[in-house]
Amino acid sequence: MNDPIVDCIIVGGGPAGLTAALYLARFRRSTIVIDDRQSRASLIPIVRNLAGFESGINGNELLAKMRRQIECYDVPVVEGRVTTIREIDGRFFVQYCSNIGSSFRNLVAHRALLACGIRDKLPPINEAVRLTQRGLLRFCAICDGFEAQGKRIAMLGPASRALSHALFFRTFCQQVAVIASDIDVLTQQERALAAQNSIDLIPTGALELPDNTEAPVSVACQNGRRHVFDAVYPVLGCFPQAELLSGFDVQRDSDGMIVTDKHQRTSVNGLYAAGDAVNSLNQICVAVGEAAMASMAIHRSLPANPL
Repeated sequence: MNDPIVDCIIVGGGPAGLTAALYLARFRRSTIVIDDRQSRASLIPIVRNLAGFESGINGNELLAKMRRQIECYDVPVVEGRVTTIREIDGRFFVQYCSNIGSSFRNLVAHRALLACGIRDKLPPINEAVRLTQRGLLRFCAICDGFEAQGKRIAMLGPASRALSHALFFRTFCQQVAVIASDIDVLTQQERALAAQNSIDLIPTGALELPDNTEAPVSVACQNGRRHVFDAVYPVLGCFPQAELLSGFDVQRDSDGMIVTDKHQRTSVNGLYAAGDAVNSLNQICVAVGEAAMASMAIHRSLPANPL
């Protein structure tokens, strides 16, 4: 193993990982980013609630801008998937598989930052990723609910969870429905709440997805009735992309999210985490803020690096 030991290895090249790389580079800390190009941000057609982008910005375009920014500081961004992280005597040994080839490589760092994000559970339909990029499937009412005003929207998932999301979405539009296979589990109180808010309860049927960007999503119900929506929000849950932590004693909550303190430190000394794999409010601005906090903590934890 001839690679030099760096100050920090960042796992993940989404908004959190790239922000941390920027901060650490400006602290004059040697840093490497390992990015599997699976950032959740890459699926966003347009981000409109990110300050400074008055016309919004495409998720991939945002990531490209962030990558170009850290290129100015000569931060290496390696395309690959991290398979294991081990901590031995205060150093972190990271093994990854290159996206270009199948060979495994190893890196060593004094600190490691997990910015590996989460992955949404997609409905069992063809081309779900493409439909997400087109805005027909959406995952964040906080991000784009404002643009749903006057549109027909459905929440797809377990009935109680979908109803909770639908009630929140009534902030933005009047035509909201719940599509679920377990409508019958809703209590009388929940059904009354849905009725009071004019939320349709639809037993799951087949989703018929359009071939062009402008066409709506059609749902053929079990009773033969057909409903049409401008967008469907799957609320099937998500899971952290933290398979690399298997066998690694990092504290996680009941949902599998990484637990950190206010400085983004995990239960393992020298290991930090930021972004969607940590918090429940999955927002770019939150991930960026956590990355800044983590970077400052990492910098302060390392020996001074005077000129």
